[in-house]
Amino acid sequence: MHRYETLFILHPELPEAQVRETIDRVRRLIEGMEGQIAELQDWGMRELAYPIRKQPRGTYVLVQYTARPDVVKELERTLKLADEILRFISVRMPEVRKTAPRAARRRAAAAADASAAAPEQGS
Repeated sequence: MHRYETLFILHPELPEAQVRETIDRVRRLIEGMEGQIAELQDWGMRELAYPIRKQPRGTYVLVQYTARPDVVKELERTLKLADEILRFISVRMPEVRKTAPRAARRRAAAAADASAAAPEQGS
């Protein structure tokens, strides 16, 4: 399973109840297909950089989740069919490395070798 982030913009004239219903539908879809939502943020009404379908504003919602690629495909299909969605974008997030990069490991090994090779000072 991979980490993903999906941002979608809802029509500005939607009532608050329908905004909540759309967000719940997205949550149910992801969790229903064995995905796990890490964070769901409702950014509220914001100005768009350019009008979309003659609308200067939209309600932004960001969802961060872990899922299989087929979940993202189904989510995008659902968002594409929904009339209340102005735009959406899904991005696969980079995986978090569990080990240090190779160069950092080499530097640490070289430092350990240098300290072991140095003659002991003291008494």
